[in-house]
Amino acid sequence: MKFAAQPEDSAGLRTNRIGQLARGFCLVMMALVVMGLSAAHARSTDAIMQSPTDAKSLLEGIQSAAKRLNYQGVFSQQRDGVVHSFRMTHRFVDDREEERIEVLDNSPREYLRVDDAVSCLIPEKKLVVNESQRQERFPALLMGELSHFSEFYDVLLAPAQSRVAGRQCLVVDIVPKDNHRPHYQFCADVQTGLLLKAQLLQADGSVLEQIAFNQVQIGHSIADVELAPSWSTDGWQAVNQKQEAIDFRAMGWDYKQPPGFEPVMQLQRTFSDGRMVNQMILTDGLASVSVFIEPYQQSLSQHQWQGASRSGSINLYGKQVGDYWIVVVGEVPAQSIHMLAQSISRRDVSASQ
Repeated sequence: MKFAAQPEDSAGLRTNRIGQLARGFCLVMMALVVMGLSAAHARSTDAIMQSPTDAKSLLEGIQSAAKRLNYQGVFSQQRDGVVHSFRMTHRFVDDREEERIEVLDNSPREYLRVDDAVSCLIPEKKLVVNESQRQERFPALLMGELSHFSEFYDVLLAPAQSRVAGRQCLVVDIVPKDNHRPHYQFCADVQTGLLLKAQLLQADGSVLEQIAFNQVQIGHSIADVELAPSWSTDGWQAVNQKQEAIDFRAMGWDYKQPPGFEPVMQLQRTFSDGRMVNQMILTDGLASVSVFIEPYQQSLSQHQWQGASRSGSINLYGKQVGDYWIVVVGEVPAQSIHMLAQSISRRDVSASQ
């Protein structure tokens, strides 16, 4: 799961999914409601949900609420002792998602989204960066299918409801069964199923990162003007980030993914300076890991560090393989990042063609 929008480095590397705001160009931001959330709570309030089907339906209902409801509010992301605030307006109409996210601190930014098409507005540069993004972010939570979810997580319901942003919510613990994925805790609105708070927990139960609504309205009508940008972009420069679908293995890259993780996206990004970066996202349906590969450049400072690093809930591992620089990053335990990074190797594909 991605928690919020997060800044990219020059290679398009997201330095934070439970959460991230522009560096260079732009921060990549970021009537199935929960079927019987209250009923599910009544069935099992003190232990693991016994039926994988019930757990799957619960999470898919929360996901559907994030996509299919109208809502508007302010949410905050807390990571490494730093809090960032955003105002979100989301509308679902004619089977189409429309969204506007305003950054409320630091440099002004806005993100306008229609389905997968995202525009980042940077007023001090009079710049609009357009690209396609297929990743889910708060309050959505699922990155892929949940067909094998019960093999890797237990889903527990708390015996008592909680409150977030003045609304009653159901507390859901997503507990990993191994050391390859994180421990999440969610609080979903009892009336609508919308995710109100998401936490990433450490092994001792302490909160490593949190994103939550401070205030929110759900289910009301949203006018067009509430989704319009704050600034006129007439005369602004527009940059269209190019993307092309690729296949890492066909390009000669071999790797061994952590158990339960499968690739859901593989693409090549072309930036305005001509650099091309290959990205692959692997997910178990909830947690995700990204692999970035680009030609090695000795002049780039981010290509000079080797080994493991950490930023809040994000673990990273960088290494050079031949003429390429590789970074593996994700909100999963460091051992999973290390295992995946160390497994990546390059073979000669020309001999087999």
